[in-house]
Amino acid sequence: MSEAGWALTNFYHTVVNCRDLDESVAFYRLLGFEVLNDRRNVKWPPFVAGLFGLTRASGRGVLMVLPADPNGPMIDLLEWLEPQAEFPDPARAAETVPRILAFKTRNVHEAYMALSAQGVRFAQAVHSPDQALGVVGTVCCYDPNGNIIEMIELAPGVRHSRANEALGEAG
Repeated sequence: MSEAGWALTNFYHTVVNCRDLDESVAFYRLLGFEVLNDRRNVKWPPFVAGLFGLTRASGRGVLMVLPADPNGPMIDLLEWLEPQAEFPDPARAAETVPRILAFKTRNVHEAYMALSAQGVRFAQAVHSPDQALGVVGTVCCYDPNGNIIEMIELAPGVRHSRANEALGEAG
């Protein structure tokens, strides 16, 4: 990194485009998020369009946070009214490159069972790879907008998968 007078300091938030904002808020509450700032009835000022390189922009939003990570990144759920967002065809999900949000998870097996019982759709059951990877288990479900939510439980003290070491690759 150069010795510039600026630097990124934290991951602040990510925008999740929503077909139906209320349905999306309910889904992310199931995952344990809480509403931090409800902007469903806020009229977007004209400068918002320019910030995103658009000619016009209006929508409804809700900013959510994980209580276990109050200073961590937030999810900004947005239902775009103008222009309208496009979403993948659910019937072609297996043929579409997915949009993925990944979350470190405590007890991924229990999360899978509890969310499945509440009707959340999963791609498959929890996968528990070779212990050398440092991954206890991983599972992916779909949010109401076609995004994949990956839940991954790492072994204690592991920051990320040890795929390079476990698969014999340098890096």
